[in-house]
Amino acid sequence: MRGWRMPGGGGLWLLASLQGCQKIRLIDFEKMTDERGKRVVKFGRFSGAPGMINILHGMGLRFLALGHHTPFMHIAQSHNYRNSEMARQAVRDCGYEIALGLMPQSIGPLTFVFTGSGNVSQGAQEIFNELPHEYIHPEDLKEVCETGDTSRCYATVLSRKHHLKNKDTGVFSAEEYDTHPERYISTFAQEYAPYVSCLVNGIYWPPNAPRLLTFSDLQHLLSPDMAPKHVPEGPGMPRLPHRLVAVCDISADPGGSLEFMTECTSIDVPFILYDAEHHILRPRTSSLITPYGRPATLADQDSSEYMSRSFAGDGVLVCSIDNFPAQLPREATDYFGNLLIPYLWQMLKSRADVPFEEQEKLFSPTVSGAVIASNGRLTPRFEYISELRAQKQKKQAKA
Repeated sequence: MRGWRMPGGGGLWLLASLQGCQKIRLIDFEKMTDERGKRVVKFGRFSGAPGMINILHGMGLRFLALGHHTPFMHIAQSHNYRNSEMARQAVRDCGYEIALGLMPQSIGPLTFVFTGSGNVSQGAQEIFNELPHEYIHPEDLKEVCETGDTSRCYATVLSRKHHLKNKDTGVFSAEEYDTHPERYISTFAQEYAPYVSCLVNGIYWPPNAPRLLTFSDLQHLLSPDMAPKHVPEGPGMPRLPHRLVAVCDISADPGGSLEFMTECTSIDVPFILYDAEHHILRPRTSSLITPYGRPATLADQDSSEYMSRSFAGDGVLVCSIDNFPAQLPREATDYFGNLLIPYLWQMLKSRADVPFEEQEKLFSPTVSGAVIASNGRLTPRFEYISELRAQKQKKQAKA
């Protein structure tokens, strides 16, 4: 038997479930890497693209709740489209209206920040590029917020070198950061975040690394002092409460680079509002119950209760679905499958009733290095999971 585990603590669950299972060989597709350590089987842009479509849809509803009708109202969630091309056309239609000057002037110039430059970020940018846009340097965000044009959207791609600095030297070194992230601080909250309308986060966050945004950072960013300036205001043109309107956390890493992102959203309940002043999420995805006494589903998204609890009120809109590719299932599956097929023939030769050491030579390093467990125990490379489980049990016992 062969399989794969899902990320997010799945290793601890795996260890408990494999005890006594002698005829299982588990391969983690996420651990299949080439000689440079790069993943070879991944959903890539099919995580980024649905995430970008969703957050544009959510921004339309959030702006509406704040008193602004925008062209983003023409964009639906990703799963409403037959394929990505249909979604792209909807984004183009939205972009056509933006180019015509139909974006409310009282919103001011819209700025999008993409963190990271990998496949996830690139997939999100492919969708964004269907809008009238201009890419700028991160240092130009402040100027654009003051003098930019509302007939286009502005974007910047933020790399580690832009916001990570050594605490002592103030310089960024990729090699040092990879081995000692605890030596660094992030200046994103001070230098760039005040000028961001929508943050699209796709970075990997290692333990002990500085967070992109902390609780206190977001509390400051959502204060009245951070409302857009240099924009018209008056009857029918309400001022935004703060510039940061939305966060799309495609990394879907609770408690990771975004400290306030404590739980993932879902396709059924894709959006939450995070109220930084009171440190609450509305609605909590794990506790949103309909008037009929059952958990909320896709069918409930048009209800006035869901709309008011997800888009109206104080806070920043957050979308962090941990299975974004499932919203474009056919294309995502084809893409993923085509990457996996070259290695599938090696896996088919595997016999889980034979010790892994005797068959390891049948596999390439890419496949053998991704075998988590075999013959009822963890492989040497993943024995650290046992230690993690023991630490977790110790913490639970103390609690």
